[in-house]
Amino acid sequence: IMAGMAANLSPEDTKSLGAYFAQQKPKGLAAKDPSLVAAGQKLYRGGNAATGVPACSACHTPTGVGIPVRYPRLSGQYAEYTFAQLQAFKAGQRGMDKQGKDANGRVMAQIAGRMSEAEMRAVADYAAGLH
Repeated sequence: IMAGMAANLSPEDTKSLGAYFAQQKPKGLAAKDPSLVAAGQKLYRGGNAATGVPACSACHTPTGVGIPVRYPRLSGQYAEYTFAQLQAFKAGQRGMDKQGKDANGRVMAQIAGRMSEAEMRAVADYAAGLH
């Protein structure tokens, strides 16, 4: 869809658009299900020692802004998107780079593999509300 719209942009237009969007502040989303927030916060900040799930904040930072290039931003992502990505990691659809270039993705696949669906939903909903 975007390819058709972007096909007629000049290099200057592309640079201008990039500069504009780089200056925009991500819009924080509110958690959709308040009952999940406490469970999500606990997992995000402290992990689950019983199942070997580390705290999400260890890599994605306490505020969820991530570390560019290494760990993506989670704050402000739609909960449905984050949940879908966790499911994809668990199912082996993400993080299984055959060339071995995605070490972080492999780690995420292992972590998601230890998470229950309820934990995935809770942490996704919590992260959506981080600002």
